[in-house]
Amino acid sequence: MKIIKTIIGVFIPFLSEYKCFSKAKLQASYVEFLKFKIGVSKIYWPVHKTCTVANVNKIYTGVNCLIGRPGAYLQGAGELYIGNYVQIAPNVGILTANHDLYDQRVSNINKVIIGEYSWVGMNSVILPGVSLGTRTIVAAGSIVTKSFPDGFCVIGGNPAKVIKQLDKVQFMPWKDEVEFYGYIPKEVFERNYPERVRKLENELNQLNNKVL
Repeated sequence: MKIIKTIIGVFIPFLSEYKCFSKAKLQASYVEFLKFKIGVSKIYWPVHKTCTVANVNKIYTGVNCLIGRPGAYLQGAGELYIGNYVQIAPNVGILTANHDLYDQRVSNINKVIIGEYSWVGMNSVILPGVSLGTRTIVAAGSIVTKSFPDGFCVIGGNPAKVIKQLDKVQFMPWKDEVEFYGYIPKEVFERNYPERVRKLENELNQLNNKVL
């Protein structure tokens, strides 16, 4: 049995780690997982081949986030903070920098914060400076130009506005069987990258404190 495990380890490296990772349902193949493990991919969370990521070092993600979807554009120039269990649909654009109205050669940057358990629908765009509170659902095709820090709502339209308030009592935050920051187990990530974890937590706490 040990011989078989050794052979599998040689020809299919990190297989046991991938099996554990797959329980987080982050939609990455074994090949994509392997590319990160051996250093071919430098982004620590799953990214579809048609997803564009800019300024990745300024993008902070929580556990079990599904964000690097097909056709998505994620821009971290002004810093992008994404809370735990956030899901982003295909073809979503999140901008933290935009051209100046009087001189497009100049970029105006402003951070974006997306609260925990939020869900951004297909073909939506979130513009610089926007903060979305916990459990904000962005309807497909929306253009989000302002913040909704209270969360617990469905927003939609161009520009987006509240179209439905959610009952906080009915919302039950969930925890998956396993938790990963992208490809990295939660406990490993928090041990190796405490500053990134702390910075994300601080931004989310500040957002939540504004609501209180």
